[in-house]
Amino acid sequence: MDYHPIVLIVGTRPEGIKMAPVYFALKKAGLPVLLVSTMQHEQLLQDVFDLFNIKPDYDLAIMRQGQDLFYITQALLQKTKELFQQIKPSLVLVQGDTTSTFAASLSAFYAHIPVMHIEAGLRTGDMQSPFPEEFNRRCISLLAQHHFAPTAGAAAHLIAEGIADQAISIVGNTVVDALYMLNDALAQGRIQPSIRLQERITQSIANAKHIILLTMHRRESFDGGIERVLQAVATFLREHDDVVCFYPYHPNPHVVQALQYAQMQELANCYLLEPLSYADMVYLLNKVDLVLTDSGGIQEEAISLGKRVLILREKTERTEAIAAGMAHLVGTDYAMIMAYMEQLYATPLLTGTTTFYGDGKAAEKIVQHIVDTHVLKKRYQEVSQLAHEQHASTLQTPLIQTKRNTMHVVMLGLGYIGLPTALVMADHGYTVTGVDIDAARVAAINAGDAVIQEPEIYERLQVALQKDNFKAVIQICTADYYIIAVPTPFKEEKKADLQYVYAAADMIATVLKAGDTILLESTVPVGATDAVAVYLAQRTGFKVGHDIFIAHCPERVLPGNIFHELLQNDRIIGGVTPICAQKAREVYAQFVKGALHLADAKSAELVKLIENSSRDVQIAFAHQVASMAYSLGLDPYQIIDLANRHPRVNILQPSAGVGGHCIAVDPWFLIETMQPQTALLQAARHINDARPLEIIAYIQREILAFTRSTQRVPNVLLMGLTYKPDVDDLRESPALHIAHMLKNEPSCRLLVCEPHVKQTYLKGELSNRVVNITQGVEQADIIVFLVAHTRFKAIDRTILATKKVLDFCGSMHQKGSADELHWPKVSAAYMPHITSPLLQESA
Repeated sequence: MDYHPIVLIVGTRPEGIKMAPVYFALKKAGLPVLLVSTMQHEQLLQDVFDLFNIKPDYDLAIMRQGQDLFYITQALLQKTKELFQQIKPSLVLVQGDTTSTFAASLSAFYAHIPVMHIEAGLRTGDMQSPFPEEFNRRCISLLAQHHFAPTAGAAAHLIAEGIADQAISIVGNTVVDALYMLNDALAQGRIQPSIRLQERITQSIANAKHIILLTMHRRESFDGGIERVLQAVATFLREHDDVVCFYPYHPNPHVVQALQYAQMQELANCYLLEPLSYADMVYLLNKVDLVLTDSGGIQEEAISLGKRVLILREKTERTEAIAAGMAHLVGTDYAMIMAYMEQLYATPLLTGTTTFYGDGKAAEKIVQHIVDTHVLKKRYQEVSQLAHEQHASTLQTPLIQTKRNTMHVVMLGLGYIGLPTALVMADHGYTVTGVDIDAARVAAINAGDAVIQEPEIYERLQVALQKDNFKAVIQICTADYYIIAVPTPFKEEKKADLQYVYAAADMIATVLKAGDTILLESTVPVGATDAVAVYLAQRTGFKVGHDIFIAHCPERVLPGNIFHELLQNDRIIGGVTPICAQKAREVYAQFVKGALHLADAKSAELVKLIENSSRDVQIAFAHQVASMAYSLGLDPYQIIDLANRHPRVNILQPSAGVGGHCIAVDPWFLIETMQPQTALLQAARHINDARPLEIIAYIQREILAFTRSTQRVPNVLLMGLTYKPDVDDLRESPALHIAHMLKNEPSCRLLVCEPHVKQTYLKGELSNRVVNITQGVEQADIIVFLVAHTRFKAIDRTILATKKVLDFCGSMHQKGSADELHWPKVSAAYMPHITSPLLQESA
């Protein structure tokens, strides 16, 4: 019989852990199973797959920088719809209450595929806590054909909501199955926890320390709750030096800020860790005396191992352990947390395991039910072709109908500027055709994959494609407006390379008709727009300003906030003639809410270039300050901090250099056309271009000093590779340039850490040198901060105290009050070591 497969949906690390036993049980039973990974949490989930030696059959790869619930839901509905149409599952198995689980269940429901829900029936009774999980699981219960409840209490919730008894099976929680699997593997030595973690635990036990595990990540605590919790824990640790706390913190900026506020990184008896592997977490849970957590899964695991738990939530759906006195609901109340910690600190430890949440055989029971119901013998419901067509038609109808503009726009170039601008114009009623010479990019965009990373872009692309007023093509077509948004890099001699602009102009010339308007958005040297106008006039015979209209309208947006700034920012519109500027204004007035300033083309070109060039000069001054401070043995970040206390001084922070696609490039366009008038810009460019070389010289000096004192080659860790903090953009990154210059350096073993870029991509660039924060800090002898990512602020300072630290981006600098910033306060740990009489004196 031709079976349709069972599909398991997994999107986050907890889902991966809890679904692994089910996956193995289905395989053992000989049932056709496909594992679908949404990659809602990419690296954390991949670590789980690696641990259990599981390879997903399909990877939907939805994770994006800055993703939110809107994006995740829409992306998964679209991608699971396409997948389900392709593989036609007989059954979809989902676990828990994540947005991946909810969206996949809804997609299966729309496609008339039966859904079975693992870990069904958990409830707090409050739709806002936990958010959005309580909503997700209630909705899944409405869609599911069968409900695998972990406990009798969870089953009672389902019955109270009208679910029939025969549709519910009490099986326990599969997390206990996974816990037992990992415990066995650890006991038999088949997997090993990290050496550093083992050393810390062994040392703590040898010194008769009480061990606490703290985890906290829920967004409902970001309104001040996490600050109260961390303050309570920090106070307790200061008062009890016989207690050590292991805190694998979540890299969310709210968490990092709260952690800094509580000064957790300064406590000798608090170990700050990157998110632990599941093997390390299970090992740690076995060793701790007390667990403080807002995680549902860790509640279950800790209680199953007989550990006492303080639940850092106002409500919990796991009440069994509370009723038994093993867990206490303390929320984020400072006084309550302190009181219970003091109470449990003086209470004898518990011993043994418990079965409140399962006996380790939940997966077997789930699979047995699937086999017994014969759900695989025939597809639950074969939907007629007509029903499918009606359903598809419903999905393709936009919820909001926008009045369509009769004007047709062709966007040449579908990169970081072209594609977002095209989608905004489509959203405002224009019919937009995007042209790109990259066939793979065109195919991906038409399939709903935006290719580039930008908040909101996936959702906006889906809407535009469904409204059918946007498409991507390779060949140009006729239109009313042509917008050129192609790259304008510079050549080796720092001259602007306008070949893509002229290639776009050549394409336009083949379809141009009288009355059309051409808008050049690409950043170009002064005079380029006029030159393009002359070129097009010569090629077509049209008169500019009479037959055709040409203007320069430079973009002024910040990656990460492009859609907001496309609408809200003022725009400079520079026409080749006044009528050209007016024609261009008509286009942008349809969607730009900011002011539209009309000028001539040269003025618009110059304004755009001096905007970025002024920033380049300011950065160069900061780098000069850093060089001067280093020459005196001073901390440049302290010097700038003090100087900026003057009411009319605002010096920028020194960094590893200038990168990205604008600031490092645009000044050269001015230098190219006005060399005598750009001496300051030339000096700034040379200073900023030389900054990576200056940093490498400092690093090499430290490598030599280390080798001389230890007679071995040091491990050098570079922290951060993107061109600016908290983004995933590597374009023209000076930090990446430094990494490439050092990667084959025989005098050191290079390690690199970049938490914002996909590890698979980084390994393609830098192979086995790529490490996570914990691995890198443990292995490094010399740590070099190149990019001031927020999450680096939370690195355990007690560990850094044992390393040589070079900070070239201010990541370790802490702004203090005027009283704290007084001479001498120079730390060799925060700056390159330079022999200086002043430094020797202060030591």
